[in-house]
Amino acid sequence: MKIKFKQNKNTILNSLKTANIKRKLRILDKMNGVNENDSIKILLKILEDNSWTLREKAAYKLAGYGKKVVPRLKKLINRGYWFCRAAVCITLGEIGDIKSLDSIIDLLLFDNNPTVVKEASTALVKMARREPAKFARRLTGMSLDEPKMLKILITLETNDTEIYTLIKELTQNE
Repeated sequence: MKIKFKQNKNTILNSLKTANIKRKLRILDKMNGVNENDSIKILLKILEDNSWTLREKAAYKLAGYGKKVVPRLKKLINRGYWFCRAAVCITLGEIGDIKSLDSIIDLLLFDNNPTVVKEASTALVKMARREPAKFARRLTGMSLDEPKMLKILITLETNDTEIYTLIKELTQNE
């Protein structure tokens, strides 16, 4: 079946209300003709979908827009369901904007959902790998008590011992 629809935000959003995941995925793949702002709004809405496959695809597509979507993602991370928060972590990890580090750390330290914590851990490590010096400066600039800092360092060590060693060294030199 071929999907034909006008390339506008409202038509796409209405089409995404279907329960058919295959149809939703085809719609997501055919969004290329939509203007950038509408694409971002649609992708942000898809992050709240029930399908992990759809949310994950949308998360990676959103990351392609870079730092300009970070403020919207930070709002969504505070009000979204657990599966939405997990998808936002994927996007923030891919973008790697150090300004979103505080949001990722909050989820890592305080979220009760194991999937969210896992995705926050992955995002944390990706950010540390991307810009270790900036990551270390931002980390030391945050007012974290010793147990919280220890949890962050343990997360880094568990996922990437090389980046853990580097970040530990950099934070001790700050």
